[in-house]
Amino acid sequence: MPRALEERKERSRRLLEVDDAVTEVVNQLKERGFQSPYLRAFVVARVNPIRFRPKDAPPLSFDEALDRMTKAAAKFNPDKIKDSDLSSSGGAPDEGQ
Repeated sequence: MPRALEERKERSRRLLEVDDAVTEVVNQLKERGFQSPYLRAFVVARVNPIRFRPKDAPPLSFDEALDRMTKAAAKFNPDKIKDSDLSSSGGAPDEGQ
């Protein structure tokens, strides 16, 4: 039980690191004028480590998945995101809202 608790603490620490990185990207997008309740989901989808993996690829371990997400979030360039990227993902609200 103590070993399992330590592992869970480490995993939660790593998840919070990913969350901090995603939050940073979301804030950068907001600074560029993007306003949508789906910004976080949009960024998480973009840093998703299994997004383009082949269906027959072996599953990633928890640590591998978090490593890939952390690296992808660090490399995320908000300057390359266009309004159409967010709207095509179904995330931008209608102009009338």
